[in-house]
Amino acid sequence: MKDKVAIVGMGCSKFGERWDCSIEDLIVEAVTEGLEDAGMGKEDVDALFYSSSFITGASAVAVDALKLDGIPAYHNENWCCSGHIALIQAAMAVACGVYNTVLVLGAEKLKDTGAGGLGVGRGKYSGYGEPEDSAGILWVNRPALFS
Repeated sequence: MKDKVAIVGMGCSKFGERWDCSIEDLIVEAVTEGLEDAGMGKEDVDALFYSSSFITGASAVAVDALKLDGIPAYHNENWCCSGHIALIQAAMAVACGVYNTVLVLGAEKLKDTGAGGLGVGRGKYSGYGEPEDSAGILWVNRPALFS
């Protein structure tokens, strides 16, 4: 995939205990920053690759929050490697020519789910969640679009 795919912009929501924000708020915050960084608009997005660990059906949440109707939205739930899998899927789709510009997004809102911390009823690996709520994005695009 060398020389066929490039990350052209990134955004991230503010980390912390964001009780005042919904998962949709975090997604919009991160994507807005990523769009500005890439110098693009949401109309430039051909597909969404969304990842999460705990939010089933989350691609629909992201599509609705971002008003990205009419494009394919892929979702994977692979625990801690979810974002990595979404990035690989997106890069392969761009490298193969399926899409020109895609959005890769990962978001969780763990504090609102009641996920336990260390030592709370899940055995040795009971602290699987991170204490922060966050959303981040990466844009994967063919460099030729910007030549």
